[in-house]
Amino acid sequence: MKTKVNLVVISILVFFLGSCKKETSGVKIGIASKMLSSKVWYLDHIQEGGITKSYVGQTTYSITFLKNNTTKDSDGFTGLYLIENQNNQLQIRVSALSVNNNSISYVHFIESIGDTKMILSYFPTGQTEKTKLFYTSKN
Repeated sequence: MKTKVNLVVISILVFFLGSCKKETSGVKIGIASKMLSSKVWYLDHIQEGGITKSYVGQTTYSITFLKNNTTKDSDGFTGLYLIENQNNQLQIRVSALSVNNNSISYVHFIESIGDTKMILSYFPTGQTEKTKLFYTSKN
């Protein structure tokens, strides 16, 4: 009898702990979405291989993420984005088309996001070190 009670208690704990994880993930995605959307994000600098390239004060790349999960950038790409939580790491998945109908798909990890600052990262093909992209929003 005691074993059955213990199994029931363990089952209940596993259920609730599993539910909390999913709920927390949804909250993280919701907060990131609110911080990300309806702003124009300007690329300030890139950090790759220990070298920082600054674009502050220059005409540079920008990207806008809209509330309806569409995106457009200064290179002419428009498409869809999705914020996901994979292995407790938020990421943005983008699928877009250029004005010439060339497609692009990529995933960037959200390192940090705030009201006016965002850091994204990715692993270039064949590389083991992340490239970091630092953005500022003026909205």
